[in-house]
Amino acid sequence: MFKDKRGIGVELLWKHIFNLLFVIAIIIILGVWIGSQASGSAIKKQILAKEICMLTISSEPGTTIMIEHDKKITIEKKGSGILVKEGKFDRGYFYDCYFKDNVFFSRKDNFTIIEIK
Repeated sequence: MFKDKRGIGVELLWKHIFNLLFVIAIIIILGVWIGSQASGSAIKKQILAKEICMLTISSEPGTTIMIEHDKKITIEKKGSGILVKEGKFDRGYFYDCYFKDNVFFSRKDNFTIIEIK
Protein backbone atom coordinates (compact mmCIF):
# COMPACT_ATOMS: atom_id res chain seq x y z
CA MET A 1 0.00 0.00 0.00
CA PHE A 2 1.26 3.45 -0.90
CA LYS A 3 1.35 6.17 1.70
CA ASP A 4 1.45 9.87 1.13
CA LYS A 5 3.55 12.25 3.23
CA ARG A 6 0.98 12.35 6.03
CA GLY A 7 0.95 8.58 6.43
CA ILE A 8 -2.63 8.01 5.18
CA GLY A 9 -3.09 5.09 2.81
CA VAL A 10 -4.11 6.42 -0.61
CA GLU A 11 -6.02 3.25 -1.48
CA LEU A 12 -7.89 3.41 1.81
CA LEU A 13 -8.79 7.04 1.12
CA TRP A 14 -10.25 6.13 -2.31
CA LYS A 15 -12.33 3.35 -0.72
CA HIS A 16 -13.82 5.85 1.74
CA ILE A 17 -14.56 8.35 -1.03
CA PHE A 18 -16.22 5.65 -3.15
CA ASN A 19 -18.35 4.46 -0.20
CA LEU A 20 -19.36 8.03 0.58
CA LEU A 21 -20.42 8.69 -3.03
CA PHE A 22 -22.34 5.40 -3.12
CA VAL A 23 -24.26 6.27 0.05
CA ILE A 24 -25.05 9.77 -1.25
CA ALA A 25 -26.36 8.31 -4.54
CA ILE A 26 -28.62 5.87 -2.65
CA ILE A 27 -29.98 8.70 -0.48
CA ILE A 28 -30.74 10.84 -3.57
CA ILE A 29 -32.50 7.96 -5.35
CA LEU A 30 -34.51 7.19 -2.24
CA GLY A 31 -35.47 10.85 -1.88
CA VAL A 32 -36.68 11.09 -5.48
CA TRP A 33 -38.71 7.89 -5.10
CA ILE A 34 -40.33 9.05 -1.85
CA GLY A 35 -41.08 12.43 -3.44
CA SER A 36 -42.86 10.84 -6.40
CA GLN A 37 -44.87 8.55 -4.11
CA ALA A 38 -45.82 11.42 -1.81
CA SER A 39 -47.06 13.61 -4.66
CA GLY A 40 -49.62 10.96 -5.63
CA SER A 41 -48.68 10.91 -9.32
CA ALA A 42 -48.25 7.12 -9.28
CA ILE A 43 -51.68 6.59 -7.73
CA LYS A 44 -53.29 9.01 -10.20
CA LYS A 45 -51.90 7.01 -13.14
CA GLN A 46 -53.14 3.74 -11.65
CA ILE A 47 -56.63 5.10 -11.06
CA LEU A 48 -56.80 6.62 -14.57
CA ALA A 49 -55.72 3.35 -16.21
CA LYS A 50 -58.24 1.30 -14.24
CA GLU A 51 -61.10 3.73 -14.91
CA ILE A 52 -60.36 3.72 -18.65
CA CYS A 53 -60.27 -0.07 -18.63
CA MET A 54 -63.67 -0.26 -16.93
CA LEU A 55 -65.09 2.28 -19.41
CA THR A 56 -63.86 0.41 -22.48
CA ILE A 57 -64.93 -3.02 -21.25
CA SER A 58 -68.45 -1.86 -20.34
CA SER A 59 -68.96 0.14 -23.56
CA GLU A 60 -70.96 -1.19 -26.47
CA PRO A 61 -69.64 -1.31 -30.04
CA GLY A 62 -69.91 2.04 -31.82
CA THR A 63 -69.02 4.04 -28.71
CA THR A 64 -66.50 6.91 -28.76
CA ILE A 65 -64.97 8.06 -25.49
CA MET A 66 -63.10 11.39 -25.23
CA ILE A 67 -60.86 11.91 -22.19
CA GLU A 68 -59.43 15.35 -21.43
CA HIS A 69 -56.11 15.40 -19.56
CA ASP A 70 -52.84 17.33 -19.20
CA LYS A 71 -50.71 17.52 -22.36
CA LYS A 72 -47.84 15.70 -20.69
CA ILE A 73 -49.97 12.61 -19.94
CA THR A 74 -50.00 9.88 -22.60
CA ILE A 75 -52.67 7.18 -22.70
CA GLU A 76 -52.09 4.38 -25.19
CA LYS A 77 -53.02 0.80 -25.92
CA LYS A 78 -50.13 -1.62 -25.47
CA GLY A 79 -50.88 -5.23 -26.27
CA SER A 80 -54.01 -6.17 -24.37
CA GLY A 81 -53.74 -3.40 -21.80
CA ILE A 82 -53.49 0.32 -21.16
CA LEU A 83 -50.28 2.26 -20.58
CA VAL A 84 -50.51 5.65 -18.85
CA LYS A 85 -47.31 7.74 -18.87
CA GLU A 86 -46.53 11.20 -17.58
CA GLY A 87 -43.77 12.71 -19.70
CA LYS A 88 -41.23 11.22 -22.07
CA PHE A 89 -38.96 9.62 -19.49
CA ASP A 90 -41.66 8.04 -17.32
CA ARG A 91 -42.00 4.25 -17.45
CA GLY A 92 -45.68 4.69 -16.82
CA TYR A 93 -48.26 2.36 -15.37
CA PHE A 94 -49.47 -0.65 -17.35
CA TYR A 95 -52.85 -2.17 -16.55
CA ASP A 96 -53.73 -5.43 -18.25
CA CYS A 97 -57.27 -4.87 -19.46
CA TYR A 98 -57.94 -7.84 -21.78
CA PHE A 99 -60.03 -5.94 -24.28
CA LYS A 100 -60.48 -7.14 -27.82
CA ASP A 101 -58.95 -5.88 -31.06
CA ASN A 102 -61.91 -3.58 -31.69
CA VAL A 103 -60.61 -0.80 -29.37
CA PHE A 104 -58.61 2.03 -30.98
CA PHE A 105 -56.77 4.87 -29.24
CA SER A 106 -55.86 8.21 -30.82
CA ARG A 107 -54.65 11.52 -29.45
CA LYS A 108 -55.58 15.08 -30.36
CA ASP A 109 -53.94 17.89 -28.34
CA ASN A 110 -54.88 17.19 -24.70
CA PHE A 111 -57.64 14.70 -25.56
CA THR A 112 -57.39 10.94 -25.91
CA ILE A 113 -60.09 9.47 -28.13
CA ILE A 114 -61.04 5.83 -27.62
CA GLU A 115 -63.20 4.21 -30.28
CA ILE A 116 -64.90 0.88 -29.76
CA LYS A 117 -65.94 -0.60 -33.11
